[in-house]
Amino acid sequence: MTFISPGDLVHSAAYSPDGRLIASGGSDGAVRIWDTRIGEEVASPLRSGDGAVQCVAFAPNGKSLASATQSGAICIWSNLSGVAIEQRLLGHSTTAGTVTFSPDGSLLASASEDKTVRLWKVQTGEQIAVISSHTEEVDALAFSPNDHMLASGSYDQTIRLWHTSTWKPLLEPLRDPKGAILSLAFSPDGTKLASGSSDGNITLWEPQTGTVIGVLLGVSDWWVRSVQFSPDGQSLVSAGDQHTVRLWSLGQDTGEATSTTFAGHTRFISSTAFSPDGKYIASTSVDGTIRIWDATSVQTAVQPLEAHRLGVESVAVSPDGSFIVSGCNDQSVGVWNASTGEPILAPLLGHSHTVSSVTISSDGHLIASTSGHIIHLWNARTGEPIRELPDAQNADVLTVAFSPDTMLLASGTDDYAVHIWDAATGQPSTIDPLSCKARVTAVEFSPDGRLIGAGDGGGRFYVWNATTGQPLREPFMASAYNFTFSPDRAHIVSPGSENAARVWDINTGQQVLMLEGHTETVLSASYSHDGRFIGSSSMDRTVRVWNAVTGAPIATLYGHMKMVVSVAFTPDGRSLVSCSRDGTIRVWNIETARSLSSADESDVVAALGFAELDRGWLSSQSGELLLWVPEPYRNYVQIAPCTMVIGPHRIVVGADKTGLYMGKNWTACWLG
Repeated sequence: MTFISPGDLVHSAAYSPDGRLIASGGSDGAVRIWDTRIGEEVASPLRSGDGAVQCVAFAPNGKSLASATQSGAICIWSNLSGVAIEQRLLGHSTTAGTVTFSPDGSLLASASEDKTVRLWKVQTGEQIAVISSHTEEVDALAFSPNDHMLASGSYDQTIRLWHTSTWKPLLEPLRDPKGAILSLAFSPDGTKLASGSSDGNITLWEPQTGTVIGVLLGVSDWWVRSVQFSPDGQSLVSAGDQHTVRLWSLGQDTGEATSTTFAGHTRFISSTAFSPDGKYIASTSVDGTIRIWDATSVQTAVQPLEAHRLGVESVAVSPDGSFIVSGCNDQSVGVWNASTGEPILAPLLGHSHTVSSVTISSDGHLIASTSGHIIHLWNARTGEPIRELPDAQNADVLTVAFSPDTMLLASGTDDYAVHIWDAATGQPSTIDPLSCKARVTAVEFSPDGRLIGAGDGGGRFYVWNATTGQPLREPFMASAYNFTFSPDRAHIVSPGSENAARVWDINTGQQVLMLEGHTETVLSASYSHDGRFIGSSSMDRTVRVWNAVTGAPIATLYGHMKMVVSVAFTPDGRSLVSCSRDGTIRVWNIETARSLSSADESDVVAALGFAELDRGWLSSQSGELLLWVPEPYRNYVQIAPCTMVIGPHRIVVGADKTGLYMGKNWTACWLG
């Protein structure tokens, strides 16, 4: 199972004592609580306003948790199942990097970049001791199982052991001659202390004497940021800058430990934790994910549950209708199950700018995505990168499209050209770049593969023979900043700045339909695959469906909270997929939209289905107030004809003939 936190970086995660919850803390300053059984958030994020959350820890009784923050404040959160109560402990002068409870839950220890360790009474928040013997940042803490000892590890390459009654040192400092101490953990029986170091190794110590009893050799120069023993003491999990989680089987002889590697994170791992039963391992990474691994096999325990964190710029539906691909401002590409809305793959990472365009090959095997000067090709089944196609002129690539036979890939750039690539080799094709008069904002092959069309920033539409690259006619003005071919390739539909979409005859260059109804600029328009419908989206936050033959309006779809950037039909024509700067992807059922549009507004189901969200109220077309929606939920309300919201959260609101309903209670509708 993989969770993606809405914060950019996830620094820490901890299991609750019963294993049912995971708490995580990240760079967005929030503590999030996840249900490990369903992979969803079960409470609103906890925020103290102290900057990034560096570490989280559950109390032994599971009723409260602590967080260490960028400002140095330590927060204790209680009443986690209701309105959380915050207690702030102040004393550190700069970032607090770690926090841990004593086994009996009466004490809390924290450590900081200010080189100190501080001890607090949990019940009162009183600071009872300050340890300032380290000469560098303190990054690791661990209580012994019997509560008699606290170990602290520092960048000064020492581990210090303290008596928890007197806070006096028990031994001379334990020294690692090669690296800073980044992580510490006691074995369940207290006979071993493991330390992770910046030299990539894990050292096992006997805490009673300070002697080294084993060294687990890692990878040179890769920092070990986290170590933890399994509940039975037979295994040790470690992770760090190598992007992988290692599970060490210790056995009787720690000198012959073997390790198993869990791969999936794309950036360094900041923390790991065993579940209380030892069956699972949680790991957090600055790639923005929390992953749950099956400790008995080298795989994630469940398929990922993830979401974009910023605006979604582009969307495409696979030819068989089984998955949706999206490109986002957060520089990632998402791949989603079209039936459930759950991600099929972890986010595809590698872009360094907003992903402006995504497309899927006709066989469903390849994904192409663009940002900056680069086109990325991905294996659609595994998410593995295949190759990069840098633009030869170092120009920004704005749009990309596969030919129907998947042999060619066309890209439109801001150097006024359409470039054609051999999709199999990544090399330029024999067709020279096709020239336009402005930056190329849209490119597409006709459904039969015989034509290449392009739209430029001046609104001109171009069409060429896809085999020879010869123009078929002079370009004509069609507001073709974006466009889609009709299935019979006789027409294109293009959005426009005059709050309308238009249908054009390719042969004559004449407008044949004008689709009016949007109240702001239309950003995207698309034909259904059977040619019956046209879908359009706009800066006015709506999606509209039109009769493709007559231009008559069929339905207006409300739900997005910001401009709707792109729309695409599923292959069967039954659904329309839209993506928005509000960070969500929505799937709309066309037949439901048609039936609700023809229903009387006194029908509460129809009224709710086409309600607009204005200043927190869902209101009918006549202005009747139907439902108040609290601010945190407004982006994620799902009401028919919307059948799915893909985003960080999902609130399903329904109605029957007796009125509105939202489940047993409002908070039960907060589904992650």
